[in-house]
Amino acid sequence: MLGLIYKDFKIYRNTFLCLLCVLLLSKGFIMLPVAVGTEEFKDAMNSMPALFGMMCAGGTVISFYIAGMFQESLISGDEQKKWAYFITSTDDGIKRMVGSKYIIILIYSMMTAFMCSFMNKLCADIIGQDAPDNTNLILLLFFVQLMCRGFSVPFLFAFGSKKGNTVRLTAVITVIIAGLIYGLFGDLSIINPEKIWEMLMDMMTDLSQNWKLMLGQAMFFVIVIVMYIVSYKLSCRYYLKGVEHYDK
Repeated sequence: MLGLIYKDFKIYRNTFLCLLCVLLLSKGFIMLPVAVGTEEFKDAMNSMPALFGMMCAGGTVISFYIAGMFQESLISGDEQKKWAYFITSTDDGIKRMVGSKYIIILIYSMMTAFMCSFMNKLCADIIGQDAPDNTNLILLLFFVQLMCRGFSVPFLFAFGSKKGNTVRLTAVITVIIAGLIYGLFGDLSIINPEKIWEMLMDMMTDLSQNWKLMLGQAMFFVIVIVMYIVSYKLSCRYYLKGVEHYDK
């Protein structure tokens, strides 16, 4: 598997470098007003420290969104029937092939999380502000990104990147429509939005309730890890089915 991971880094080195540049730009936009010497911006930063934190949080969300698009492009690069049949003929070829993609995707997410933390600290030092504590946000987005890839990657392997995106979009739209129909005509008595909102506010404001929020986060992280592993198993199982949809 190490050889396949090395192959992916060699083939996608330009994509990897491009992602690094995009991450630098997506976080570096915070420095643009400082670079051009906008005094109003500096005054706003000094008078409203929360503004810098909001900008860092916004840049973090944008960074993870962009990184997600780069991750999905990793699957389509190996969509060739000759290569697929060759790798299938080797010992545990499918598992190693699919596993290498999942590991690269994980590395991309880890790199995005590191770059977001690094750029927050760098921008804070340059501007002269305290670095905002976006650790929880970065950690949450890291697992949300893995959850999204865990959902989408099996479609790409099972149907090819072109048809896989269509099938995935159809599945998402179907779920949304089903949810809307249930929301309009189903029994909503079991759902109490006010009670849910109250519970969330208590968990975030009452220090004695923080353990519930931390427990919920831990459960979410465990669920995402299990989902990622199951996603890998599904991708291995349906890999050969997706080969039939390759153009060449």
